[in-house]
Amino acid sequence: MNSTRIEAIRRAVASGDFLRATGLWNEYASLLHGEICRGVCTRAHMEEARELLEWSRRTVALARTHAQSRLDALRVAEQYLQRAPGSPALLRTCL
Repeated sequence: MNSTRIEAIRRAVASGDFLRATGLWNEYASLLHGEICRGVCTRAHMEEARELLEWSRRTVALARTHAQSRLDALRVAEQYLQRAPGSPALLRTCL
């Protein structure tokens, strides 16, 4: 496969541009599927795809965990602000 295409997927995933990453992944999967159907897909290409998929999975899982932590912090801040009105400074520290 094309290393430029793989790097584009990595950049999109790493930057959190998941819509773009999904489109790039769909293109990549389509090309890989075509190679498989034509019988020209090498073991190296399959290994490259496996590594990229695993890296993407881990990176997205970490991003999700980070986003969930931020959301949890905002929920705690919201509860605190409901009990202590007039304290918007706390909310700003959680963003």
